[in-house]
Amino acid sequence: MATASLALGPSRRAPTVASSLQTDARCAHCGGLIDDPALAPYCCEGCGAVAALLRDEGLERYYDLRGDGSIAPARSAEAPRDLAWIEPLEARIRSASGTIRVDLDLQGIQCTACVWLLDELFRRADGGLRCEVNSGLGHVSMLVTRAFDLRAYIITAGRLGYRFGPPAKQSEQGVPRRSGLVARLGVCAALAMNAMIFAIPLYIGLNEGPTYHAFRWLSFALATLSVIVGGSVFFRSAFLALRQKILHLDVPIALGIIAAWSGSALHHLKGKDGAAYFDTVAVFIALMLFGRWMQERAIERNRRMLLSDDGVEKLPARRVRGERVEIVRCAEIKTGDQMLVAPGEPVLVDGLLRDLQASISLDWIQGESAPRPVQKSELVPAGAFNAGSRAITVEASTDFAASPLRALLGSAPREDQARATVWWQTLARYYVLAVLSVATAGLLGWWYFVGLSRALEVVTAVLVVTCPCAFGLAAPLGYEIAQSGLRRVGLFVRTAGFLDRATKVRRVVFDKTGTVTTGALCVKDLAPLRALSVERRATLFNLVARSSHPRATAVRKALEQLAAIEASEGDETEAPQFKTPSSQPGYVFDSSLDVVELAGKGLEIALEDATYRLGSARWTLGDTGEGRALDEGALVFTRSLEGREGSIETLAVIETDEVLRPDARREVAALEAEGYEVWLLSGDAPLRVSRTACTLGIPEERAIGGCSPDDKRAWVLAHDRGDTLVVGDGVNDAPAVSLAFCAGTPAIDRPFLPARTDFYFTTAGLHPVRAALKTARILERTNARNLAAALAYNVLVVALALAGGVSPLLCAVIMPASTLVFLLATWVQLGGSNAPWK
Repeated sequence: MATASLALGPSRRAPTVASSLQTDARCAHCGGLIDDPALAPYCCEGCGAVAALLRDEGLERYYDLRGDGSIAPARSAEAPRDLAWIEPLEARIRSASGTIRVDLDLQGIQCTACVWLLDELFRRADGGLRCEVNSGLGHVSMLVTRAFDLRAYIITAGRLGYRFGPPAKQSEQGVPRRSGLVARLGVCAALAMNAMIFAIPLYIGLNEGPTYHAFRWLSFALATLSVIVGGSVFFRSAFLALRQKILHLDVPIALGIIAAWSGSALHHLKGKDGAAYFDTVAVFIALMLFGRWMQERAIERNRRMLLSDDGVEKLPARRVRGERVEIVRCAEIKTGDQMLVAPGEPVLVDGLLRDLQASISLDWIQGESAPRPVQKSELVPAGAFNAGSRAITVEASTDFAASPLRALLGSAPREDQARATVWWQTLARYYVLAVLSVATAGLLGWWYFVGLSRALEVVTAVLVVTCPCAFGLAAPLGYEIAQSGLRRVGLFVRTAGFLDRATKVRRVVFDKTGTVTTGALCVKDLAPLRALSVERRATLFNLVARSSHPRATAVRKALEQLAAIEASEGDETEAPQFKTPSSQPGYVFDSSLDVVELAGKGLEIALEDATYRLGSARWTLGDTGEGRALDEGALVFTRSLEGREGSIETLAVIETDEVLRPDARREVAALEAEGYEVWLLSGDAPLRVSRTACTLGIPEERAIGGCSPDDKRAWVLAHDRGDTLVVGDGVNDAPAVSLAFCAGTPAIDRPFLPARTDFYFTTAGLHPVRAALKTARILERTNARNLAAALAYNVLVVALALAGGVSPLLCAVIMPASTLVFLLATWVQLGGSNAPWK
């Protein structure tokens, strides 16, 4: 029997902000902070449910393989419901005469333990022959027979936090196919090592003979190949930046490569001894490519964690043709088409309901937390979800080309470059100007006093020693360490420039439903349920157990929690015996009872002695003074005797509320304490938004409800001055997050919104948002210190070069040595005890 600590806690007050800040206990499943000690050893109900599932299925080895360095996949505990896309695959498997290969994209895989878990689930399934999981690409290839139940496998994995989708990822493992960066890095690393080998004899005294000339020409050839193969990456980037009138650090890197190679080549062709820096050029290019690879690898890895965003046009829909149901792309939906929408699936175009009644959720498009009833022939807006327990039929009112979803999701995925902010552009501008000015002064001075030949040698030395190794390698390492640390707390950065821009954020704007709340409902107070007799509780349980409505689910969980609490308190004589199919606490489920569910009203059951109802006050009590006085959000449990007019007895008035994320209060308070201005911007009713803001400690004037997608966009336009972070989870947030200076989302069940944000997070709480902002500040300080040290270093070596004291041998020593020092300093500064992921 589950204990009270694993149940929802609607009757228990969440800990205050002060008490929450004092705990540093970690969740036994995901490793996140535990905000409510009552939920220990887990941070939320989802983690507890997934851990219980792993335990029940004998999969606890997952924790041994995972170790302490990885965060668990997004906790789910609920099976994925939007599975229309697998029906054609199921048909292929059923019709196969032998073996068949099934390729799927995979979301949520992070480590070896994830690979083992998915492989173990596959091994236990009938008809599974071979399963190959590509963790780098986020792809799984399965060899199965017709006995394999694909749907069951996907649902089981989905309950553990993994999501599958049709194969759509188009690149090589870990690297964008368009750039071939790994191949260039490998070639340039080999060229650099050989260039160093050929340079050694020249440095130790070889200065004549055929071997000497062969080595000189081989060094020249190797450096030239390095410039062509590796330097072109930076030349192209610098050219595009200059054409767009943007200066980022690829410009001084490209300038350094060109200048160092050109000066060395000039001296080589003139036959000058001791003035060629070919090995240094080759090593510099290899190091810069390695830095670029680190930078791109981290971002690419985070992007591959999610399913690919192929656009809303490729979403599957069920179209009814006569007695046949066919799966088509939603772009093929035309006016008048009949669409079959399964529970949990979205309606993709505006349409009219053809069933008698239905319950829909507008959370995705309007932010409304409460489901809405719809009657026959009423409009069902595009983006609404079927919140009922059975499929509904909707007749399309427009072609998909006119669907509002296309406008909401029409913005392009968010892209930008690392170190391309105004600050970095200013640094690059002054750095380039300073290097060129010093080189020009050196050229003119040595030319005037000594001669042109020696002047060119000095200028080449100046340009070589000022190549920005600290920028090109230490900075990417800093970003890699920061992003790796953020992955450990469950946040995944997907745009290269986010950590640069995040330092400017002064305002954090949260959506409400699904962002600061979980989207689920809970019973605010167990006292009305505790006051019921055992028999009345059993009747109420049989009412709510037959409904998938969020409020009914909240009441069912509250009843189960109450029973578990009473059992743990030793009051087992008062608590009924539990026999629910899920093995969780619950009342005896009587399958013979006939419960009627009326959309927009409630539930009704007729027993021998009376009729029981649970629903809105207006429906259960009628248009009476008592019914009008009750809160619209309250559920009323009544009993009316047969044949007696006016004999309605109110048994309980049950109030529900949205469940906040476990650490929402603590994180909002911490953001305010750190100087951020926190806002709540939602499409939900203003009254509910104000209540949530009050609970979170957000001032009423910073809580705005009833916002349409256009309202949110207009608010961002009016308030964002390059200092605003918007965090949302619905399609209605897409226009705002696409426009905001920085944006993030916890919504990873569909890839539309993550593709338009800078980051996504997979934890039950909001802690990763504050961790990202803190990490950005620490990274900024690290880069500033490195730049200060690099400036001092450059002043010293430039003075030495201008004095004519820099030789190729000295360069070959001090450049790698200085680079190693900067790398070590970066590692120490970002890996300290003040790191947000410690």
